[in-house]
Amino acid sequence: MNKLLCAGLAVVLTASGACSTQPAADDRVHARGPITFVDGRDTTQDSQLERLVERWNNRRGIKEQVTFVEQSSSSDSHRASLVAAAQDGALPGARGRCNDVITVDAVWTAEFARAGYLLPLNPDEFDIGKFLRVPVENATVDGKLYAIPGRTDAGLLFYRKDYLDAQGLRPPKSWDELIAIANKLRPIYGIDGYVGQLQRYEGLTVNALEAIWSKGGNLTTDHAITINSPQAKQGVEMLATGLRDGWIPRAATGFNEERSREHFQAGKALFLRNWPYVYPIMTAPDSPIAAGVGVTTLPGPSALGGWNLAISPCSQHQETARDFIRFYTDEDQQRELFAKGGFAPTVRSLYADPVLRSKFPYLEHLHHSLDTARDRVQTPQYDRVSDLIQESLHNALDRPEAVPLRLDQLADDMRTTLR
Repeated sequence: MNKLLCAGLAVVLTASGACSTQPAADDRVHARGPITFVDGRDTTQDSQLERLVERWNNRRGIKEQVTFVEQSSSSDSHRASLVAAAQDGALPGARGRCNDVITVDAVWTAEFARAGYLLPLNPDEFDIGKFLRVPVENATVDGKLYAIPGRTDAGLLFYRKDYLDAQGLRPPKSWDELIAIANKLRPIYGIDGYVGQLQRYEGLTVNALEAIWSKGGNLTTDHAITINSPQAKQGVEMLATGLRDGWIPRAATGFNEERSREHFQAGKALFLRNWPYVYPIMTAPDSPIAAGVGVTTLPGPSALGGWNLAISPCSQHQETARDFIRFYTDEDQQRELFAKGGFAPTVRSLYADPVLRSKFPYLEHLHHSLDTARDRVQTPQYDRVSDLIQESLHNALDRPEAVPLRLDQLADDMRTTLR
């Protein structure tokens, strides 16, 4: 059938697809060709994500080039862009708007999979047994694998090792120990005790949940809302009391990852909760605290972070897309992304690598944090749940005495949202 006749009959044959100029789904599965790779803003030193794409392109040649498309550094904007592209890509003739390989935040994976934005993957094609268990569980939704862990994340506690050593102190293993050390040393050195991410955004949800978990509480338990349990209230009250008593500076309520990192790196705080990516930045030769940084586990479980690699259903070159994911997650690329970009590897064997363990002595702590990390909550309505948490807790942090009432109201709002 020639193109003119096909165009003339398009209206009546659209449903059957007889005149479609797009490859059939089965053809796309094994098709090769250029693809797009969509990720967040590359904030690593020397642009490690760009370099990874360059290594691929130099090996593959012009027929299977990867175009790196950077999104906003804002997770909310990144997510909105992916959703818009997924919806556009589902429209007939939308190839130009299709993202092939996308990075999906760990908290979005369930939502995107259930919305039909991700292709299910065959675990055997990716040697799934080589990856860390918790990130793989996160990428598995309703018993199906929808993504491959590209880079994982767990929070770590960074501290001024030089100051603790000078006082004969070991890094804290509990919040009580951290608070005691912070209150003892901050007047001696004229610095703040502890900073995290308490700005009203996703970081606040993470920091609050980690405090709640450290006290034995949880967001949900056996599918019931338990954010207002006594243990959960203790966790949030600890942060609010810290702000009131001063071992957490009031400025921390406006801190995200980078602002808290900058504050700590400028020598203004004793402890910092952050992700592993900050380590190579803070220990770089030009860092004012390069020789004084220590790292240990958080005083409680970390929220699982990280980004999963997935394929959009609209991708026309899915064989190339799968190959690119395998390339991204091979040991060489994972080692490079960790050593130079600070991204925690998803490949289990690298945590026993003697060269990496020698160069990055905190690798054992990071491995432990990842093995004990927790999902925030898997729900298609995660964004709404997190918004509720952020609104409620950002206000509650101003008044420790208001925490119980705030969390009772938050529990009621969550029940309404999730029912």
